[in-house]
Amino acid sequence: DQVNTFLHELVQPVSADESQDVYLFDALSRVLAQDVISPISVPAHNNSAMDGFAFDAAQLKADQPLTLRVVGTALAGKAWQGKVNAGECLKIMTGAILPDGLDTVVPQEFCQVISTHDVSTVTIPPKLLKAGDNRRLAGEDLMAGRPALSAGTRLSPAACGLLASLGLPAVQVWRRPKVAYFSTGDEILSLGEAPREGAVYDSNRYTVAGMVQALGCELIDMGVVRDEPEALEQAFRDAAGQADAIITS
Repeated sequence: DQVNTFLHELVQPVSADESQDVYLFDALSRVLAQDVISPISVPAHNNSAMDGFAFDAAQLKADQPLTLRVVGTALAGKAWQGKVNAGECLKIMTGAILPDGLDTVVPQEFCQVISTHDVSTVTIPPKLLKAGDNRRLAGEDLMAGRPALSAGTRLSPAACGLLASLGLPAVQVWRRPKVAYFSTGDEILSLGEAPREGAVYDSNRYTVAGMVQALGCELIDMGVVRDEPEALEQAFRDAAGQADAIITS
């Protein structure tokens, strides 16, 4: 506990003026420097959660099937132009905007479709649906003006996807903490050097480097320093001048 308390007092947080904008492809595992406020509502419109047929659920009857005439097709990506009256429905694709007055979607596999000449009808079994089924409401995931992610959030793949859904190409994050590392000892061999009696290859350097990078830190690799007081002092001074933390082994 005493060691942890000492380290907590010793460590200085990255200062508030050291944030940076990064593109979303480079944002994974970075830490948000400020709240992200949603500039849009997600979804932007009431839309269908299924491929099926959209209709006004007020026409449903508890103990009778409902037959409706299909008057058009709504595709994802653009609003369908037209009007759906009582006794009618609209064929609709997943993600397509629900026209005003339509509040429910029956999945295509749950109903019977009959086509004759230029007319198609859909029959919906009773007790299958209730009003609002298979509909996604505007702003159901996020409402414009509300916080989408909070400052201090470490960006996961899902969080990056969320930011992309808001149309944000870049995000403000803290700079990465800089960690300098060097191995010490006359017995340490760098990779590529020829073996010699009493010497070992520098494995700790690569283990620690991987752990530092996995934490999201920027690694400053300073190689191997020999057992010479002047060389060690200079290595520490060089590391202190450019890193937030120093690890030696």
